[in-house]
Formats: sequence, C-alpha cells, structure tokens
Amino acid sequence: MSYFSTRSESDILVIAFDNPGALNDFRNSPLRDSLYEALQAQTEARFAVDLSKVDYLSSSGIAILVGMKRRVDARNGQMVVYHLQPIVRDLLTIMKLDRFFTIADDEQRALAVFRSLPTA
Repeated sequence: MSYFSTRSESDILVIAFDNPGALNDFRNSPLRDSLYEALQAQTEARFAVDLSKVDYLSSSGIAILVGMKRRVDARNGQMVVYHLQPIVRDLLTIMKLDRFFTIADDEQRALAVFRSLPTA
C-alpha cells in the first residue's frame, strides 16, 4: 500500500501523502519507517512536504512530522511543509510548531525557499 509519493525537483525531494489518514494512525510503523528511509536515501537533505490532503493531524501525525524534521536537521538539511489546510495550520500555530517548521503557502513558494538558502 502506498502511503505517500515522491518526486524530485532539482535536488529537492517533494513528498505528498496519498493516504493522509495513515499519517494519523499511531500503529502505522510502515509509513513512518518508509518516510525516514526516503529521507536517509537522499544525497541532499532538502525536502518539500505537501500537506494539501491532510485535513487533520493527531499526536501521531505531529510526531511523524517532528521526527522527519529532526532527521533532516541532523543532516544540516532543510524541510518545508506547504499547502496546509486551515485547521492544520491553526493546530501547528497553537502548538507553536509554526516556529519549528518552515511553512509555505504552495509548492512554488516552498521550492523558492530552497533557492534563497545559501548552499554549503
């Protein structure tokens, strides 16, 4: 079963959730493990995460996103989440995770964040 899809935009891996409900299932270790493997497999730790289909985030979903961000940060990379539905954006704001994640309105703006970053 496919939980998410990936595609490459230059040296940025774009991740989109095909089954957004799976993100919120605390028993879904295969999703979490597959995401973490996709992060580790990238040479450049640059990720844009499309949350357009995610209309709710449980504590499990938040834990997976935070775990992704921590793994990216450990590799001195960058992760941008974009296309957040209002309820998801509000939740991240209430939890003050809008300070932890880089958030963009759409894919174009998310990819622009990477172009404005200095390269190592």
